[in-house]
Amino acid sequence: MERNKITDDELLAELKRRFDENNSNLEQERKLIAELNTVNEKLLASEHLKSNFLSNIRNEINNPIASILELSKNIYEGQLDVDSMKTFATLIFSEAFDLDFQLRNIFLSAEIEAGESPLSVISVNITSLIDTVLSAFKTKIDKRGLSFSWENKIDEQIIFKTDSEKLHLILSNLIANAIQFNKPKGSIKITSDIEEGALIIIIEDSGIGISEENQTKIYDRFHQIEEGSTKTYGGHGLGLSITKALLEIIEGEITLESKLGDGSKFTLKINQLEGFDGNEDTFSSDGNDFLFDQDEDDMLF
Repeated sequence: MERNKITDDELLAELKRRFDENNSNLEQERKLIAELNTVNEKLLASEHLKSNFLSNIRNEINNPIASILELSKNIYEGQLDVDSMKTFATLIFSEAFDLDFQLRNIFLSAEIEAGESPLSVISVNITSLIDTVLSAFKTKIDKRGLSFSWENKIDEQIIFKTDSEKLHLILSNLIANAIQFNKPKGSIKITSDIEEGALIIIIEDSGIGISEENQTKIYDRFHQIEEGSTKTYGGHGLGLSITKALLEIIEGEITLESKLGDGSKFTLKINQLEGFDGNEDTFSSDGNDFLFDQDEDDMLF
């Protein structure tokens, strides 16, 4: 019996088919390796960020605690005059304030991550709330020698429905950044208004500014523009990520205008949570909640 013979064209076609098939397999392998490398790089970057975060957290907690302990020791062991006592008490307050502020951010970040930060909508006197936040940071503003102005276009009688605790921390984080990243003898300007039923708050500073590249990264958790033990500015890299997450919860948004070396301008737009089926009989004048019977409905937006 005579064998079937294949022609040269058929042989070439078969070889080409196998060659193309091998090339296709190789291309798929290259893509798979590239994807694995990308995933590995992201994992390494994530571990690096978390490692830096934990290092920063240790510093942000240990440093003020060590200062408070040492200052307190000097008070009860030393023979201090009245002026020295006042100076030490001021320093202790400043360190305790920083520690409390950092811990609030850390705990709230964990709550957000766990999905355990629900809305608590109340009637808020926005003017009083902003004034309370600013008063808390007055010592730091004065210590840095910063000039400060607040253009408030909101009537003190206007009541706005939102989550006061979350708004309080949002403003605290932005003002803390405006102080920390400002230039010596720089300036901070706050503008507050109600436009078409929405709360508008603008926070401007004359600080170091943010590069266009970093403007897309500053809301990432754990991200800091500077890293390492020699960095100029402290912090744990949570403030702006928490701020953005909280704004999403209370139906707000944030925009940024900034140039490196030429200050930053953050604009908040927050919608009033009308019709929310929450504890609407609670009233807050400064970010803290109090039971209050709200009878003057004509004051509400």
